[in-house]
Amino acid sequence: MHALQQWLITQRQQKGLSQLQLAQRLGQSIGYIEKIEQGDYVLEIIEYLHYCQALDADPSVGITLIDLAISKD
Repeated sequence: MHALQQWLITQRQQKGLSQLQLAQRLGQSIGYIEKIEQGDYVLEIIEYLHYCQALDADPSVGITLIDLAISKD
């Protein structure tokens, strides 16, 4: 699983949110959240920022994870 996906899942779980609750915060379907968490959908940057906002998570942490993953390649 991609590091960013895992981080987003962990953030959701640590906040005590179900996929449905997060979807409702974002005004999206649960399928949208499932696709993101399964890696079937890649968030655009503005979507990522909204996602982090809904999770009350610092988006710079996820960006750092992406940067570290790219640096390892």
